[in-house]
Amino acid sequence: MKRETWFLKVAVIVLTLPILGGCAWALPHIWREATESGGWIQSSIQPIVIGMYVASVPFFYALYQTFKLLGYIDRNEAFSLEAVRALRHIKYSAVMITVVYVAILPFFYWFAEQDDAPGFILIGLAFVFASFVVAVFAELLQKLLKRAIDMKHENELTV
Repeated sequence: MKRETWFLKVAVIVLTLPILGGCAWALPHIWREATESGGWIQSSIQPIVIGMYVASVPFFYALYQTFKLLGYIDRNEAFSLEAVRALRHIKYSAVMITVVYVAILPFFYWFAEQDDAPGFILIGLAFVFASFVVAVFAELLQKLLKRAIDMKHENELTV
Protein backbone atom coordinates (compact mmCIF):
# COMPACT_ATOMS: atom_id res chain seq x y z
CA MET A 1 0.00 0.00 0.00
CA LYS A 2 1.35 3.40 -0.91
CA ARG A 3 2.15 5.83 1.85
CA GLU A 4 -0.08 8.63 0.51
CA THR A 5 -3.19 6.50 0.22
CA TRP A 6 -2.43 4.80 3.53
CA PHE A 7 -2.54 8.18 5.24
CA LEU A 8 -5.80 9.07 3.48
CA LYS A 9 -7.38 5.74 4.42
CA VAL A 10 -6.43 6.24 8.06
CA ALA A 11 -7.80 9.80 7.91
CA VAL A 12 -11.11 8.53 6.49
CA ILE A 13 -11.34 5.92 9.26
CA VAL A 14 -10.56 8.51 11.94
CA LEU A 15 -13.23 10.83 10.54
CA THR A 16 -15.69 7.92 10.47
CA LEU A 17 -15.32 7.02 14.14
CA PRO A 18 -17.26 10.03 15.50
CA ILE A 19 -20.11 9.33 13.07
CA LEU A 20 -20.23 5.68 14.14
CA GLY A 21 -20.14 6.78 17.78
CA GLY A 22 -22.93 9.23 17.17
CA CYS A 23 -25.11 6.63 15.46
CA ALA A 24 -24.40 3.95 18.07
CA TRP A 25 -24.41 5.99 21.26
CA ALA A 26 -25.29 9.69 21.00
CA LEU A 27 -28.37 9.55 18.78
CA PRO A 28 -30.10 6.78 20.79
CA HIS A 29 -29.30 8.72 23.97
CA ILE A 30 -30.78 11.92 22.49
CA TRP A 31 -33.84 9.97 21.33
CA ARG A 32 -34.35 8.53 24.83
CA GLU A 33 -33.96 11.94 26.49
CA ALA A 34 -36.42 13.54 24.05
CA THR A 35 -38.95 10.75 24.62
CA GLU A 36 -38.69 11.16 28.39
CA SER A 37 -39.11 14.94 28.12
CA GLY A 38 -42.13 14.70 25.84
CA GLY A 39 -43.97 17.71 24.44
CA TRP A 40 -42.37 20.02 21.93
CA ILE A 41 -38.88 18.67 22.60
CA GLN A 42 -39.92 15.19 21.53
CA SER A 43 -41.75 16.40 18.43
CA SER A 44 -38.83 18.55 17.28
CA ILE A 45 -35.82 16.39 18.19
CA GLN A 46 -37.09 13.01 16.98
CA PRO A 47 -37.38 14.08 13.30
CA ILE A 48 -33.86 15.47 13.52
CA VAL A 49 -32.55 12.17 14.90
CA ILE A 50 -34.39 10.22 12.20
CA GLY A 51 -32.94 12.54 9.55
CA MET A 52 -29.46 12.00 10.93
CA TYR A 53 -29.88 8.24 10.73
CA VAL A 54 -31.20 8.56 7.16
CA ALA A 55 -28.24 10.79 6.22
CA SER A 56 -25.79 8.28 7.67
CA VAL A 57 -26.69 5.70 4.99
CA PRO A 58 -25.42 7.75 2.01
CA PHE A 59 -22.51 8.92 4.20
CA PHE A 60 -21.26 5.38 4.75
CA TYR A 61 -21.85 4.56 1.08
CA ALA A 62 -19.70 7.58 0.14
CA LEU A 63 -16.99 6.29 2.48
CA TYR A 64 -17.11 2.93 0.73
CA GLN A 65 -16.75 4.69 -2.62
CA THR A 66 -13.85 6.71 -1.20
CA PHE A 67 -12.04 3.51 -0.25
CA LYS A 68 -12.67 2.16 -3.76
CA LEU A 69 -11.25 5.37 -5.24
CA LEU A 70 -8.16 5.13 -3.04
CA GLY A 71 -7.79 1.51 -4.17
CA TYR A 72 -7.83 2.65 -7.79
CA ILE A 73 -5.12 5.16 -6.96
CA ASP A 74 -3.07 2.37 -5.31
CA ARG A 75 -3.33 0.27 -8.46
CA ASN A 76 -2.40 3.24 -10.71
CA GLU A 77 -5.91 3.30 -12.15
CA ALA A 78 -6.72 6.83 -11.02
CA PHE A 79 -7.39 7.91 -14.60
CA SER A 80 -10.07 5.35 -15.29
CA LEU A 81 -13.80 5.38 -15.79
CA GLU A 82 -14.19 3.43 -12.54
CA ALA A 83 -12.61 6.35 -10.67
CA VAL A 84 -15.01 8.75 -12.40
CA ARG A 85 -17.89 6.46 -11.43
CA ALA A 86 -16.75 6.40 -7.79
CA LEU A 87 -16.58 10.20 -7.75
CA ARG A 88 -20.08 10.36 -9.24
CA HIS A 89 -21.39 8.10 -6.47
CA ILE A 90 -19.68 10.26 -3.85
CA LYS A 91 -21.28 13.35 -5.39
CA TYR A 92 -24.75 11.79 -5.41
CA SER A 93 -24.33 10.67 -1.82
CA ALA A 94 -23.36 14.18 -0.77
CA VAL A 95 -26.36 15.60 -2.63
CA MET A 96 -28.66 13.12 -0.86
CA ILE A 97 -27.19 14.12 2.51
CA THR A 98 -27.75 17.79 1.62
CA VAL A 99 -31.37 17.09 0.68
CA VAL A 100 -32.00 15.22 3.94
CA TYR A 101 -30.56 18.03 6.06
CA VAL A 102 -32.45 20.69 4.11
CA ALA A 103 -35.62 18.68 4.75
CA ILE A 104 -35.04 18.58 8.52
CA LEU A 105 -33.82 22.19 8.75
CA PRO A 106 -37.33 23.41 9.76
CA PHE A 107 -37.12 21.15 12.82
CA PHE A 108 -33.79 22.73 13.73
CA TYR A 109 -35.51 26.12 13.42
CA TRP A 110 -38.52 24.99 15.44
CA PHE A 111 -36.33 23.64 18.26
CA ALA A 112 -34.21 26.81 18.28
CA GLU A 113 -37.33 28.96 18.39
CA GLN A 114 -38.89 26.99 21.27
CA ASP A 115 -35.70 26.68 23.29
CA ASP A 116 -34.51 30.22 22.49
CA ALA A 117 -31.22 28.84 21.16
CA PRO A 118 -30.47 30.54 17.82
CA GLY A 119 -27.11 28.77 17.57
CA PHE A 120 -28.92 25.49 17.05
CA ILE A 121 -29.96 26.64 13.57
CA LEU A 122 -26.28 27.17 12.74
CA ILE A 123 -25.63 23.51 13.52
CA GLY A 124 -28.23 22.47 10.96
CA LEU A 125 -26.85 24.95 8.43
CA ALA A 126 -23.33 23.61 9.00
CA PHE A 127 -24.51 20.10 8.09
CA VAL A 128 -26.15 21.44 4.92
CA PHE A 129 -23.15 23.55 3.97
CA ALA A 130 -20.56 20.82 4.60
CA SER A 131 -22.37 18.20 2.54
CA PHE A 132 -23.02 20.72 -0.24
CA VAL A 133 -19.32 21.64 -0.39
CA VAL A 134 -18.42 17.94 -0.68
CA ALA A 135 -20.93 17.55 -3.53
CA VAL A 136 -19.54 20.54 -5.42
CA PHE A 137 -15.95 19.40 -4.88
CA ALA A 138 -16.75 15.86 -6.05
CA GLU A 139 -18.47 17.29 -9.13
CA LEU A 140 -15.42 19.41 -9.90
CA LEU A 141 -13.04 16.46 -9.47
CA GLN A 142 -15.28 14.25 -11.58
CA LYS A 143 -15.30 16.75 -14.46
CA LEU A 144 -11.53 17.29 -14.25
CA LEU A 145 -10.87 13.56 -14.18
CA LYS A 146 -13.20 12.95 -17.12
CA ARG A 147 -11.42 15.66 -19.13
CA ALA A 148 -8.03 14.18 -18.27
CA ILE A 149 -9.20 10.74 -19.39
CA ASP A 150 -10.54 12.19 -22.65
CA MET A 151 -7.25 13.99 -23.28
CA LYS A 152 -5.33 10.80 -22.52
CA HIS A 153 -7.40 8.84 -25.04
CA GLU A 154 -7.02 11.63 -27.61
CA ASN A 155 -3.23 11.61 -27.16
CA GLU A 156 -3.13 7.83 -27.51
CA LEU A 157 -4.96 8.09 -30.84
CA THR A 158 -2.57 10.68 -32.25
CA VAL A 159 0.59 8.69 -31.57
